[in-house]
Amino acid sequence: MKKFITMMTIMLFTTLIGLCGCAGDYRKTVTSIEAMTLTLQGMRGTSVYEIAEVDGKTELRRFRKVYSKGEDILELEASATCDTKDFIELMNNCGVIRWDGFHGEHPKNVMDGIMFDFTATVNGGQTIYADGSANYPKGYNEFVRELNKMLAEYKEN
Repeated sequence: MKKFITMMTIMLFTTLIGLCGCAGDYRKTVTSIEAMTLTLQGMRGTSVYEIAEVDGKTELRRFRKVYSKGEDILELEASATCDTKDFIELMNNCGVIRWDGFHGEHPKNVMDGIMFDFTATVNGGQTIYADGSANYPKGYNEFVRELNKMLAEYKEN
């Protein structure tokens, strides 16, 4: 009888983990995107990535922050129109929803590095916020690489 109760407890626990996930947000996904801003600041300057909806399509834009006439100005560096579904798929593949609350403190003995600040509004009003300095959440590098790839491919065409 004791083996039966132990076995049933293990089966129930395993079923609950399978249905609910063991860490809540890890099973959630982005289903819609309303806004996104990613700022990268390093020794060579600052880049700002944004998305905007233009005629029902998602437009990805990259700006370069420049100092002119006593103030910081964002100059458009590149833009690309992309399929909203593809952009959401990229966010899900990179696990962006799990970034919420990430604060990557600057590692000791790292003299410089790139600081990032990420904010997105998804799923009808849910805000994702993450930041860090030479310390990034899982999927971050792939996400930035794919943003740059989208911009480069659009520029070539």
